[in-house]
Amino acid sequence: MNKAQYLPLRQMPPLRPAPIAPVRALARLALALWTVAALSGAIWGLMQNPLAHPFTERTTQAARSALERALAEAATPDELSTRLTAAIAAQDRDRIRLLLDLAQDRHIALSEALRTGAEAALARDWTETAGACARCTVDVAACPSLTLIGACTLPFQISPAGDVAALGQAGWAWASGQPVDGLDAALAAVGLAATGATIASGGLGAGATLPVKVGASALRIARRAKALSPGLSRALREAASEAGGTARLSTMAGDVTRIAKATSPAEVLPILRLADDEADLSRLARLSEVAGPETPRALEMLGKARSLRLLHRLGDAAIMALGGLMALIGQLGALLGAGLVAMLRRGLRQAAR
Repeated sequence: MNKAQYLPLRQMPPLRPAPIAPVRALARLALALWTVAALSGAIWGLMQNPLAHPFTERTTQAARSALERALAEAATPDELSTRLTAAIAAQDRDRIRLLLDLAQDRHIALSEALRTGAEAALARDWTETAGACARCTVDVAACPSLTLIGACTLPFQISPAGDVAALGQAGWAWASGQPVDGLDAALAAVGLAATGATIASGGLGAGATLPVKVGASALRIARRAKALSPGLSRALREAASEAGGTARLSTMAGDVTRIAKATSPAEVLPILRLADDEADLSRLARLSEVAGPETPRALEMLGKARSLRLLHRLGDAAIMALGGLMALIGQLGALLGAGLVAMLRRGLRQAAR
């Protein structure tokens, strides 16, 4: 029998550490390759500059659904009661009517006392509306609300007679040496030109020209009623005074018409008052086309900023770029963890020796 099989332990050859297992080496290689791939993808994604404009417009249906969900969450009984109480205290009849209609359409119960107070305020409103409407037609400044201006004054101003009257006032002021309201005259000229183009085309071009006419008249009335923000007023003055500004005026007038078409003439001026500039006007027109008659309710319950934000979502490119960055951070963390584990093992081996 072989005596080597019975060597005492002290005569056995020393044990040597086994080489690193191939599986561990392959795992480290795979981790390194995955990190390189994640880094390359993140760099490529950032080179496309997706975070410069990270948001994109929702589709009309998606935006409408987002607005509806947000409005349903915001229109709680407590919130409606608080807002309605404030509207009654301020005698803001337009707002009272809006909130009551919202509560009725969504079957939201209000206290009997609150409903009675709101209906009493509206009952007084009906007795005064006829006389107020007549005053609005004669003098916009004497009109008690923007809704009445839209309902009573705008129909006359949309007609060619309103533009002719505005141009006649400008001509009389110029002839008598008085200051001429150039912006009012420019808007009247835009509206009258749109009417003339419609007549000249035999009505065939009404789809393109009549919206400009309606919007120009609404802007002119809103300006007289002091319902335009400083930024939008400045944009209108710049367009009226610059060469080729008619196209710019026509674009803004078209946006106003989009609001009127999606909501109602009576709602145009209250919504128009919220536009900070011409870009904001375009965004409000888009909101009106998405929300339709619900636009005033969305603006009341959600506010302008949130309502406009709901028209957009994070773009696919931005989502991919952020996902690549998160993957890269995860891979770097995994590499760092593996390195720390290796250092710890090495230190333990050295300490054991």
